[in-house]
Amino acid sequence: MRTRLATLALTVPLGLAALTACGGDDAAEDAAPAGSSTGAEEEADPEDDGDAEEVSVAAGEEISAEEFTDLMVSAFEKATTADITMEMTAGGQEIESDGQADYRTQPPSMRMEMSGMGGMGEMTMIMVDNVIYMRVAQMDDKFIKLDLDDPANPMGDTFTNQLDPRAQAEVIEAGLVSATYVGEEEVGGEDRDRYTAVVDSEAMFEQMELDPAAAGALPEEVTYDLWFDDEGRFAQMVVDMGATAGEVVMRFENWGTDVDIEAPPASQVTDMGAMTGAS
Repeated sequence: MRTRLATLALTVPLGLAALTACGGDDAAEDAAPAGSSTGAEEEADPEDDGDAEEVSVAAGEEISAEEFTDLMVSAFEKATTADITMEMTAGGQEIESDGQADYRTQPPSMRMEMSGMGGMGEMTMIMVDNVIYMRVAQMDDKFIKLDLDDPANPMGDTFTNQLDPRAQAEVIEAGLVSATYVGEEEVGGEDRDRYTAVVDSEAMFEQMELDPAAAGALPEEVTYDLWFDDEGRFAQMVVDMGATAGEVVMRFENWGTDVDIEAPPASQVTDMGAMTGAS
């Protein structure tokens, strides 16, 4: 049960990051070498900033599904690296995490340190080269290896598909009920543009080809609040998933920062069977 809870907790930051990491093919071409993700990418050519048309609307005005999807896609077309913090509340439990992400790789590379996992203690999660390494303090001092290319992994092919930026853009657009430009609000001492999107839960799950029964913990509609900086990049995202599934707040800071995201040494890695005692 604890292993399942830890795995579930991973899907939140990874899935949400993938949900927003909707960059174009150029991002994959500039990816860091396999096995690691270090340093910061050079600034993009300003002339490459015209793939998506700017949405000009007044505060309180609705925009189309296509316009909202374009905003999400363009937000990461120049994205490189960032510091990330996440706060999640669900079922009376609060989980906090901080770390770094590299959106030059496909799927994004990440390293997150999490706390507030109930009796499980602190947890470290690393994702690089489509492999997740997870270490839970109260379970073992080694990392569990979850290869997302392996059809037998606990997260399955469905989670791998959730990390596809293009697929996630389609998920949002397919389930979008409404999208509204709220106006400017201050986030981290800076004025940011806030948008609110309401997404149909059932349509989301259908688009992701997930078991409809899994949507039971979600309300009929999920609300996304997104704040963009003056360059159109993500500054903050709040996802309200209802009383049962809770709320997730993600903040993106220091775009272009140096990062050090690498797989742990083989001597520090074990498999799920060894952790659970399965043969």
